[in-house]
Amino acid sequence: MKDLDFLPEWYKDRRRRHSRMRKQYIALVAVFLMMMTFNLTATHRATRVAAEVTRHAERQTSAEAVVHEFNRVTNELNQLRTKADLVDRIDTRFDVAAILAEISHIVDESIVLRRIELAVEPFARPADKRPSKSPIVRASQKDAGGRPEMPLGDVKLRIVLAGVAIHAAHVADLVCKLDDSAYFQQACPSSYDPVKIPVRPAAGTAAAKTPETLDVTGFEITCYLANYTEAEVQ
Repeated sequence: MKDLDFLPEWYKDRRRRHSRMRKQYIALVAVFLMMMTFNLTATHRATRVAAEVTRHAERQTSAEAVVHEFNRVTNELNQLRTKADLVDRIDTRFDVAAILAEISHIVDESIVLRRIELAVEPFARPADKRPSKSPIVRASQKDAGGRPEMPLGDVKLRIVLAGVAIHAAHVADLVCKLDDSAYFQQACPSSYDPVKIPVRPAAGTAAAKTPETLDVTGFEITCYLANYTEAEVQ
């Protein structure tokens, strides 16, 4: 039996054309969806990478700040170490309060002190103790401001006591007391002169308007703090 096809050819062509168009639309939609998916994935990855780069940049900035702070602290520490070393060299560790207390204990009422001088001196080197064969003039070292430099390191304390005594025997007695004290050594008078000081009589007496003078002994004694021993150099 033979099938009869009553559909015209133009209708069949039109259906085939519509079918091809639907397939093309479906393919275009699939490609569009694939492109949108790729675009969203790429955008997400780019955003994540940008966030990672920003985080690493912040970490780098923080690390640079930490390194800068570390360098600053290291420089300050080195400066403090230098200052501490300088202070340790300058600090002679002399107990001035104990020295003054010992002086006030030794000096009695017959002596009036008008000046107490404390000065540090470096220890003489062996070359400085040898006698020179020719006269030499040495200038003291001075800093940029023209002031003498302060001795650093191991030094000895020189003490100068200046004042007046009622009698000359009181000066000699003071020198003996300084030598006998455990605080001082090498006590010797550097100056010893009789002086006259004005004395005002008590008010209401007949000689109140007439000034009088009192004969006393002015002195200056030099000694050293007995916190060291110095060996003799042959």
